[in-house]
Amino acid sequence: SSGINAEWPLRPGGSAPSKSRTSGSERVKGYEWTGKIRYFPYATSGNFDSDIVELMAHINNDTISRVFLYTKPLDEAQWINLMFYHAYVVFYTETRNGKFWWSLEKNGEALILQMSRFIEDVRDKNEGEKRIKKTGYWRPYLNVEDNCAIRFRELYDYIIVDTDQLN
Repeated sequence: SSGINAEWPLRPGGSAPSKSRTSGSERVKGYEWTGKIRYFPYATSGNFDSDIVELMAHINNDTISRVFLYTKPLDEAQWINLMFYHAYVVFYTETRNGKFWWSLEKNGEALILQMSRFIEDVRDKNEGEKRIKKTGYWRPYLNVEDNCAIRFRELYDYIIVDTDQLN
C-alpha cells in the first residue's frame, strides 16, 4: 500500500539552511538539504494530521528493542560494496498497538523515517520504491544487528534536539 509523504521542519520554528553551494557543511548534508524530515508510513489513515499524531504517540511511548544497520550500493552497476555505499538503520518496536518496523536514513534533501508492520517495506523500499530495482546480485546487506532498550523519544531528541547536524 502507498503511504503519505509528509514533510515538516525538524525543529519548531526552524528554517531550512541556505542552498549556497559554497559551504563545506552543506556539501556534507547535500546541496538540496531542506532541514526537514519526511515521514512515510506504509499503513496510513490518509489524513496528514492523524498520521502525525500517531507518529508522535510512537515517538513518545515506544521502546526500540532491536536495531539493524543495512547498506546497499550507491549504484547497482558497482562490483563491490566496500567503499561506496548508502547506509540506513532499521529498528523494531513493540507497543500495546502491535509490532512496528522503522527505517531512518538521510539523503541529500532530508531525513527519511518510514514505518510499517512488515520489515520488507522499510528494509527493501525507500518511500515506496524498491531500493534495488534490478534482481540478481545486490540485496540490502545486513552489517550488524543488536538488542537495545532505548526509548524512541531518546533517539528523536538526540537527532532533532541535541545535535546540530540537521540545520
